[in-house]
Amino acid sequence: MSVVICENALNSAEDIKEFYIDGQGDISFDTGAMRVRSGEEISIWCPKALPSDVRIDWEFRPVKEPGTAELIFAAKQSRDERSLDAYLLSYFKRSNDVERSFHTSCLYKNADDSLLFKGADPLPGASEELPWYSMSVVKRAKDVFFGVNNLEILHFHDDGITHGDLLTGGNVAFRQMGNMTAEYRNLKIKWI
Repeated sequence: MSVVICENALNSAEDIKEFYIDGQGDISFDTGAMRVRSGEEISIWCPKALPSDVRIDWEFRPVKEPGTAELIFAAKQSRDERSLDAYLLSYFKRSNDVERSFHTSCLYKNADDSLLFKGADPLPGASEELPWYSMSVVKRAKDVFFGVNNLEILHFHDDGITHGDLLTGGNVAFRQMGNMTAEYRNLKIKWI
């Protein structure tokens, strides 16, 4: 049985009034979705605390590149309070020529940016003409899954030793870097 703990259309400024915005960028809702134009870097933090086992779904549409789109999840302040312990899923990487010529998605862990998994990225280059893509992250016990349009892109089993302690709970954020524009809508977070 799953329980919905957050359901947000992300189609008006009212929808993100309790969110925390970190960094520089422009956020608008003229298209009926949250359109983010990043400068250097912007993170948009959902205020809901995550349970240990969680499914995060959202729709994504890359409009203009270069840049990178990421999801930060299971994020908590580190014990020394100088960094963030979190998983970071980099699912749209188009910041430089190499990333634009060979698309990959990567899963990282903790402030030291430990690369856990590198897989394919099926999304085409950014365009106003693209359809919406259904994105899903599932974190259950020691496993992390990521999929696009119900196609599994990556699965990582975290043993809780090799790359540090298991991450549980925490918060989630959309993060964008570079001169990128992308749209987000229909965020849904479930306790599974």
